[in-house]
Amino acid sequence: MILCGGENLIDLVEEADSSPRRFRAVPGGSPYNCALALGRLGVPTGYLTPISADGFGDDLAARLVAEGVRHLGSRPAAPSALAVVTLRHGTPEYFFHRAGTADRLVTTESLAAAIPETTVALHLGSLALTAGVDALAWEGLFIAQARAGRFTALDPNIRPDLARVDEAAYRARLETMAAAAALIRLSDEDMAWWLPGMSVAAGMAALAARAPSALVFVTQGAGPILCRGPFGGFSLDCAPVPRLADTVGAGDTLMAALLAGLWRRGMLDRAAVSALDETALRPVVADATRAAAITCGRIGCDPPCASELWPGGSVRPQAAIR
Repeated sequence: MILCGGENLIDLVEEADSSPRRFRAVPGGSPYNCALALGRLGVPTGYLTPISADGFGDDLAARLVAEGVRHLGSRPAAPSALAVVTLRHGTPEYFFHRAGTADRLVTTESLAAAIPETTVALHLGSLALTAGVDALAWEGLFIAQARAGRFTALDPNIRPDLARVDEAAYRARLETMAAAAALIRLSDEDMAWWLPGMSVAAGMAALAARAPSALVFVTQGAGPILCRGPFGGFSLDCAPVPRLADTVGAGDTLMAALLAGLWRRGMLDRAAVSALDETALRPVVADATRAAAITCGRIGCDPPCASELWPGGSVRPQAAIR
């Protein structure tokens, strides 16, 4: 089983050209979206984060269950987190409301107790790592799982406005987690914030030095995805998007497809990844960009299912990987 942890929230998205303003409620959150995408790709998936018992929480939980994702967290009475997305001259602006929300009610002990023995990988990232007691709990879980030999994946999905809450601690947390990661996925915008003044190539080299046995992927919008690992590095053009709808959830889908691709090939293992070469990794990355392209052709985070990405192909990995 692959586990995902981090925030879940409701995106209140402003409808274009509405007066007075009207908003559409959409379940979201980067790690939540990744869990959803993994479920659709046929991977045994668990989601660790608590989900509110309010009406929005019911929507969040129901969507996971519909995609075969096992919710391993609690359902507390605290409210759901909200992200209000307004449009200014067509450009989205995000305002997050996460004080006292259900998804933040975690401790290192509660998280560790929820992890099944069948877990082979843990993916964390995004808002849950920025600040607070919950960020410390997620960091502690990530380090402990890496030390236990499990595959650990990190997608920081950096939001500079939230990062300012306790920037020094946040930067230190990312450094510590990167050093324990088997896979790191970030955008060129994440890289510019995390390692200011460095070129993307120099930043990738710096991350590779922190985690020499890890795979590092940097996305550049519609530009080529950059890949680096113990074998060296390469770039790969992204799959084309015939008709762009929006980019919501594209990065989360790509992350899920990378994990699913390694899982299908029996390579979701720290030792196996450290021995990968470019020839073995290229098809995994190519499939992941196709998954992201499919999502970009749909409104909202609507990832592909396994049959769309691998028509007629088995989603069963080697027997050793569950």
